[in-house]
Amino acid sequence: MRVPSFIKSIVNGSGEQTRIVYAWELPSIMRKHIVTGAMGSTYFILLSGMYLVAFGNDIGMKYWQWGLLAWASSFAQVLQLASAYVVRRVGYRRSLWFAAAMAGRVLRGAGILAGFVLFRVSPGVASASFMGLLVLGNCFDAIATPPWLSWLASIIPKEEHGRFMGRRSAWIALANVCAVVPIGYGVDRAGGNGMMAALLTVFGFALVLGIVDLLIHRTIPEPQMQEARVMRLRLELALPLVDRAFRPWLTFNALWTFGMTLGGSMATIYFVENLGIRRNFFGGSVVLLLVPMVGTMLMGRWVGTMVDRHGVKPTLMWGHWLWATLPLFWIAATPSTAMVWLGAGAFVAGLGSEAALNASNKLITRVRAPDRVPMYTAVSSCVGSLSGGLGALIAGLSLHGLEHVSFTVGGISIVGFHVLFVASFIMRTSSILAIRRIQDRGR
Repeated sequence: MRVPSFIKSIVNGSGEQTRIVYAWELPSIMRKHIVTGAMGSTYFILLSGMYLVAFGNDIGMKYWQWGLLAWASSFAQVLQLASAYVVRRVGYRRSLWFAAAMAGRVLRGAGILAGFVLFRVSPGVASASFMGLLVLGNCFDAIATPPWLSWLASIIPKEEHGRFMGRRSAWIALANVCAVVPIGYGVDRAGGNGMMAALLTVFGFALVLGIVDLLIHRTIPEPQMQEARVMRLRLELALPLVDRAFRPWLTFNALWTFGMTLGGSMATIYFVENLGIRRNFFGGSVVLLLVPMVGTMLMGRWVGTMVDRHGVKPTLMWGHWLWATLPLFWIAATPSTAMVWLGAGAFVAGLGSEAALNASNKLITRVRAPDRVPMYTAVSSCVGSLSGGLGALIAGLSLHGLEHVSFTVGGISIVGFHVLFVASFIMRTSSILAIRRIQDRGR
């Protein structure tokens, strides 16, 4: 399969060539990775989660539409395969990443604007436009992922990968705290008739932050990719699938992500509408964002060091065990005790997810030679995304069917969300058994 010349011209941008990255440049490059990571993370937090759910519900989104949106966005991750293949063919990563990431941010903003403007005309049209543009934006975000991870892996030394990512996570968490908590307080103060204006202001700020993030990040140099034998797309796609050392990770990734999205994809809707976060965005920011970020700040560097010293597999195991307990805290929460239970769950799961994600990142990006990283990353992401999309679709449809079901057990009111959370917990804990078959090549 030949890559058309016009695609090469887009990827190459202005024609800037790759170059050698010297050791003395690494401290500056790492600082830029941390600064841009903080900006990008804050952008994604503000343009997703409780703020986006509150906005979407205000323009008429239904449970099944949220499930469909999550499924379609997950399915869009298949585009990572094409992106990884193009990167290997043309030998450039930065320009493709920049163009795709910028398109993703612009389309997200367009989706929010379309939902706001069209709601006055028709809630159905507003919801459809909102969903469609968000999915399209997620398509471009998927395209941007393999070149970014390959670019990162080619710069950061392997023996420092875990510690750097841990340090980066800690600083990102600190920056997120400094941004999202005051913003939550400000949205609460706006309240009532000013809620929509406050949400649009938050989204506008996030978009500016996200675009500045890309502009700064593009100043990081790109090393030349290692020469590798060019293969047909079908054969290159098959490499991660036939790799006996990698297949156990793919199996676990599919099982875990399905169980996680089965409950997690609908959890924010439950928090906002059923537990009253809509009336207390400041409290929601504290328990859902501040608490896990504090855990990341305190433990990020330690977790990264542990991954480098003791290996990927042990960290994957205990990190996912902690992470798997999260639905139990959601089940225990009521409107009067939401802040306590959600905060406790966020702290425990925050520690677990930080460890699990750090270890999995090293496993995927270091499992084979650097020239294979884009395709291995893309296949891993697609397997998880397709499985997660199926979980989200089933969750949305199930919740739509259970919307009016409610009964009491031991004095506790059970609704459809609780059924999903129990199923999610069972699936998560069951999938962890598959970690035992993973070969630890990330040490």
